[in-house]
Order: sequence, then structure tokens, then C-alpha cells
Amino acid sequence: MRRSWYALLVVLGGASYGLVSPLVKTAYARGFSAGDVAAGQFYYAAALLWLLAVLTGGRVRFARGDAGRMAALGVLGAVTSVAYYRSLHDLPVWLSVILLFQFAWITPLIDLVVTRRGLPRVKWMGVAIILVGTVLAAGADGGAAARTTLAGVLLGLASGVSYAAFLYISGSVRAPRSPLVRAAIITTVSLLVSWLLYPPTGRVLRPVMQGAVPIGAVGLFSQVLPTTLFSLGIPRVGGAAAAILGSVELPVAVVAAALLLRETVPWQSWLGVVLILFGIALSEWPRRGGEAAGNTGGCVQS
Repeated sequence: MRRSWYALLVVLGGASYGLVSPLVKTAYARGFSAGDVAAGQFYYAAALLWLLAVLTGGRVRFARGDAGRMAALGVLGAVTSVAYYRSLHDLPVWLSVILLFQFAWITPLIDLVVTRRGLPRVKWMGVAIILVGTVLAAGADGGAAARTTLAGVLLGLASGVSYAAFLYISGSVRAPRSPLVRAAIITTVSLLVSWLLYPPTGRVLRPVMQGAVPIGAVGLFSQVLPTTLFSLGIPRVGGAAAAILGSVELPVAVVAAALLLRETVPWQSWLGVVLILFGIALSEWPRRGGEAAGNTGGCVQS
């Protein structure tokens, strides 16, 4: 298979993330709560991933230290989903996903704090452009600002922070023999954490089981499809290129919100989205001497 086909797989994985937010909003419209969606998506995703892992003959084998890292990824995955889905209660989809996308500059900041290595000038330029695009996109429409809440904004930012940590730790886990087994283990941990936050009583499990279509679709597009597509494509295109290709999630989410949910997205927000994508491309574009360091892993919100 040509490299362009593997790049297409990464693009499709990012696009599947972009459809998650409208699906979550649809589940809310049908009477499901944030707890139903968060716990339910991991329930269906873990079941399907373990089934696929067994059918493909995947084996549970860990490198030293990876078990703890995968457990941490599971916790962060659950926290990201819960925070992001709760933010969708109070914010328009396009604004929630823009707040989530702050991981694009928070991730290199985590690397700066942990490694104490200075960031290249071009990466600082990318971070500055991302922040300008965020301010432009988030503050464009007074009508949207009137519909937001402080809790929604803080939860959206919290999802960006936890997802940045997820991506950073994900980059330190060695490539497993079976990506499906790795994804199934991480998703199972996320399921257990989500059940700690939303105990699986009969009241909670009933709507989860009844939500096979809307909640199962969230699990499919937020966990199963991107994990599978990324595991096939990212090793062939590289981490930096994957970070650029996977950022298609942002425009797909905004377009889906406008077309499927009939949300009004002001033109200034579209310009902000373009600036955020340009900032990501600038900071992650491969440079002379090797690729820019990029941590790309499976998302758990969107």
C-alpha cells in the first residue's frame, strides 16, 4: 500500500473524531445524560475492541513500565471524555471542540516542563498562532457567549489539558504487537473509571443498554474507528505528519455542527479555525534534521 493510502487512513481517523460531538448532542436530545454517554461509549467500544483483538489473534504482552502507562492513559481517557461531554451541555459544539484543541499547545508545554528542553522558535510561533486563532474563534459571536457558562468553558479547557497529557504519555508507550489489544486494555480502564464516576446501578445501566444506537455510535467513532485507523496509518506516515493530518477533526466537527445541528458558526470563528490548523501545521511540520517530535494517540472525547 502506498504512503498516500496510509495518510488517508489517518485523515479518516481524525474525521471520525470530528463526528463525535454532533453524535453526543444527538444522544442528549434523546434524553441521555453525560454519564450515560461517557460510560456507555466505553462499554460498547471495549466489547467491540476485545472481540476484534480475539478474532485477529492479539496477545496481551507488555514492555517494562507500559502497564502503568496504559492504566494512566485509561484514566486520562475517561477524564477527557467526561469533561468534554459535560462541556457540550453548556457550549455550542464548535466552541467545545476549539477548547479541546488547546491540547495542540499544551502538549509541547508539558514536554518543556518535563524535559526542561527549550522549544524551537517555529514551535513557539505555532503556539502563538493557535492562541490567536482560539481567541478569535471563541470570542467572535456575542450571541454564543451569552449561551456559555463558566463551568462549560472550564470543563472544555480541562478536556484539552487531560487530552494533552494523554497524548504525551501515549508517545512513551512502546509500539505493541497488537494495537487492538492495547486499545482494548486502555478502553477497559476508561470504562472502570467512568463507572467509578457514574456507578453502574440499574438506573444507569438501563439507558446505557437502551442506547445501543446513539451511544454505540459515539463509541464506534470516538474509540474503535480512530484507534484502528491510526494504528494502521501512523507508523507509516510518522508522528509529526499524523498530528497535521489528524487535525482534520477540528474542521469536520465545526462543519458537522453547522450542517447536522444547524449551529450558527460566525465567519470570525471559521478564520480562527484556519489559524489554529495553520499553527498546528507550522509547529509540527517536519524540519531539516528529522521530524518534529509529535505525540499522536487515540482521542477519547471527541
